[in-house]
Amino acid sequence: MGVSFDAIVERIRQRHGEDAVRRVLEGVEEAIKRDPRLTRFGALLLVANELGYLRSEVGLRSSLRIGELVGGLRSVSVVGRVLGVKGPLERGTRRMAVLRISDGTGSIDVVAWGSAADLVSSSGLRAGQAVRVVGARTREAHDGGLELHLDEGSRIEAAEHHEVPELEELVVRRFPAGAGKALDLMATVVGLSGERTYAASGKELGVRDALLSVGGELVYLSVWSSHVEGTDALEEWTDFLLTSLRHRDGELSTTPRTCVTRLSPSGPEEALGPLRVVTHRPDFGHLLTNGKSYLLARGSVPGPGAVISVRSCRFVREGRHWWLEIGDYREVHGAEVPEPEAVPLSDLRKGMRGIAVSGKILNKSQLSEVRTSSGKVATLAFWLSSGERSVYCRAWREAAELISSVPEGAWVRLRYVRVETDRYGEMQVTVDPESDVVTES
Repeated sequence: MGVSFDAIVERIRQRHGEDAVRRVLEGVEEAIKRDPRLTRFGALLLVANELGYLRSEVGLRSSLRIGELVGGLRSVSVVGRVLGVKGPLERGTRRMAVLRISDGTGSIDVVAWGSAADLVSSSGLRAGQAVRVVGARTREAHDGGLELHLDEGSRIEAAEHHEVPELEELVVRRFPAGAGKALDLMATVVGLSGERTYAASGKELGVRDALLSVGGELVYLSVWSSHVEGTDALEEWTDFLLTSLRHRDGELSTTPRTCVTRLSPSGPEEALGPLRVVTHRPDFGHLLTNGKSYLLARGSVPGPGAVISVRSCRFVREGRHWWLEIGDYREVHGAEVPEPEAVPLSDLRKGMRGIAVSGKILNKSQLSEVRTSSGKVATLAFWLSSGERSVYCRAWREAAELISSVPEGAWVRLRYVRVETDRYGEMQVTVDPESDVVTES
């Protein structure tokens, strides 16, 4: 159980007197002025530690929560549940191991070097175990977060399971909208591309594209072989715990500290849920939705509005898009599958893909042709306005021809579009041939 701000102040008062409390509280205010990111609790720990009032408070240190930690603390202890173990890793001439833990208030890497790294790696610790890290120090990480480093005399011991939440409560089950620091999540791998190689710094690096279902929302992940000890660590239609992922521009990527833990088999019905047919285009591909994401699909399906549950299928990556190739399915009668909500134009961010946007078409250009690497293609530019915000859009091929027939001032819903930046760094919505255009009243 954690300790409150007032409890620590009272402990300092009892042991060191009123003058000590005054110095600590004044230091707290000064620390927050210097660094507004600090909470009052974090500033209290930092100041009291610097003044020497916590060095003998073993009871206090053992009760700290991860979310309460600040940089510069020594001899602290936390209780958490293991999310993953990585190592030993070679860092120059030194060996390093990383233990990723969480307690519900935050997640943190416990970093060990040398012989301590060997002990962590050979400890047999695995995801889901409750542990107590004793006698560590906090240090700022390269991404601005915090790390716990093991010193001589630090130790890791078993903790009671009831001291921390269950594993399922500690990781992301819904994909966050904005970029952030290291991300830990449970997801089902529903698609895997073949491995391709990149040359960087004189080395060839292997990478595979993965499609994840995070609570039914489809998310792209780049899996680097140098990060996960071979990209064959992942398997389709399987649930995994993935730690320390980088989230940027709407996509995820593994990092050198990513841990991959296989959890259990899954399947299309569990990972995707019921799918409603949005558009039925036998010669071009269908557009389906599970209420959280849009999916491009091929194969025989019922007409628009029908709801199906897919029993067998596979995802195939072609260019920018993942296609669901449907094998066997069953119709689900009476099921309601809503459309994903349109993203407000003010909330659009680079890297979003497969989303819906709505607005009024303004300043539409003439349909024209441009020469590309695949020949001449139709294109058209326009502005989409919600009344409060406008965004520049460009449509291609069949989508451009559809929009050319929509009168200016009409309100439309654009399904399965993506957000990118042009060569000047300005944000724009791209309406691909696979997108769908619907005029709304």
